[in-house]
Amino acid sequence: MLKRKNTSFIRLPIGRKSFSARNTGHPFSIRHLLSMAAVAVLVSYLTFRNSPSEELAFSNASEPSPEDAAAMEQVAAPAGEAKAEEGPAPRSYEQNICATVEKGDNLYDLLKKRGIPSPCIQELVSATRPVYNLARLQQGQVVTLDFDERDGKINRFETELADSRLIVQRQDESLTARKEIFEYNTRHQLAVGTIKDSLFLAADAAGLPASLTMSLADIFAWDIDFHVDIRTDDSFAVLYEERYLKGRSSQPGRILAAGIENKGKSYWAFSFGQDGKEAYYDQDGRALRKAFLKSPLKYSRISSTFSHRRFHPILKTYRPHLGVDYAAPAGTPIRSIGDGKIAFAGWKSGYGRYIKIKHNNTYASTYGHLKSFAKGIQRGKHVRQGDVIGYVGATGLATGPHLDFRLLKNEQFINPLKVNFPSADPVAKEEMTEFKKQVEQYLLEIKNGKAVSPAPPYQLISLQMAQLSS
Repeated sequence: MLKRKNTSFIRLPIGRKSFSARNTGHPFSIRHLLSMAAVAVLVSYLTFRNSPSEELAFSNASEPSPEDAAAMEQVAAPAGEAKAEEGPAPRSYEQNICATVEKGDNLYDLLKKRGIPSPCIQELVSATRPVYNLARLQQGQVVTLDFDERDGKINRFETELADSRLIVQRQDESLTARKEIFEYNTRHQLAVGTIKDSLFLAADAAGLPASLTMSLADIFAWDIDFHVDIRTDDSFAVLYEERYLKGRSSQPGRILAAGIENKGKSYWAFSFGQDGKEAYYDQDGRALRKAFLKSPLKYSRISSTFSHRRFHPILKTYRPHLGVDYAAPAGTPIRSIGDGKIAFAGWKSGYGRYIKIKHNNTYASTYGHLKSFAKGIQRGKHVRQGDVIGYVGATGLATGPHLDFRLLKNEQFINPLKVNFPSADPVAKEEMTEFKKQVEQYLLEIKNGKAVSPAPPYQLISLQMAQLSS
């Protein structure tokens, strides 16, 4: 019969229950078992801590990738900042305007209909006036403007003129205007013609620009009265500058030399500068400018000349007419024939509106039947030669619009059409050599341009030029 081994149990209390282990005879006590368990736990911990894969995982967790970092930052960013980046751009208060002047436009209407306030437009016009009159803007001209809506101010204005660019810019609190002159290439051109009807028609047929035709008349205004002195078959030659911008003809420059044959006599004018001023002189260096103009009007015809016995169309009697009547359209500008001081400006019986100018202790001139006086004309005002003093009318005893022009010498009436007035200062002696060289050059250009008439005064310049005429 088998004998049962002696078995002993170890009872461990766990909670309210107990754990029993049969004594198998192994020499381990409960203390040993607990020690072994503690060691196992410690080994497991150390093994886990020093594992390379776990270390990598730990490192990756501590230092996220750039993509993950950016994502984390975006998530962490305040909601307000995210909306600011995604919202619309801040509003600009700078209004940029580019407009083209159309037919019938003026600057005020052009800017007003684009929202520019009236005071701003007035400020622009006033600031520009010393440099350029904006009322002269022409059809097709382009203007640009920068306007600050917040401050309600024009900061910049630009437009291109014939010879320059006009720039108006705000500096501190005010607008300042300036011109930037274009750089032109200049060529010399020659216009030659024979007069059949009028100088202006002949000059146009010869290709002379209208502005230079006016200049031509002004250059000889002291010697030739183009209203009455011009005759059929009179001739002219004009050497002038033509300006080119970007390879295209832009506008005429100045007249360099000009000659007119009138009533069989040749008149010449040559441009020359001295003392910082440019003027016109004849071939001997005498100034063409004289103390008085030959005519107070630029456009007119003479309807009645100086006479001691003329039939008056209104009074129906013969009486002296100690002046010259210039028939002209009402409103034609009247210019002072010379420098002087206004001695009288007002109404004078049969003369109607009347002006008397005292030029010096010897000469005075009078102007009658005026429609109106020019702005600022009054007794005591000083005027310069060529200043507009009034406008042609028919006031007083007049049958139609005309100017009654008279000239007095020592308070005695003289015939203005037959007076030879003294010239201004001639070319200085020290400048004469340079002047003659310039005259010769201009005459050579005219000769090479096949200008036959008027006859150039070669013999009056030098022997060298005399040879050219042969």
